[in-house]
Amino acid sequence: MSAQRLSPKSTRRITRSTGLDVIRAWSHGGYTMAFVTADHRHGWWDKKTGEWGIDSAPVHYTSCSELFPEED
Repeated sequence: MSAQRLSPKSTRRITRSTGLDVIRAWSHGGYTMAFVTADHRHGWWDKKTGEWGIDSAPVHYTSCSELFPEED
């Protein structure tokens, strides 16, 4: 299943739950969401449990080049 960008409301929910500055989030179906922070760290968040983590070897989305053009 392809990634679906989450709404601003859902993104704010992840921000509140993690305490991180989440600027964009995606779902691939299921309860685990992917997100990226303002300082370009990628992570995951479980909608049911509230658990989350930072990816040590993230897969970047196409929009990363739009959000962080200075890193190209």
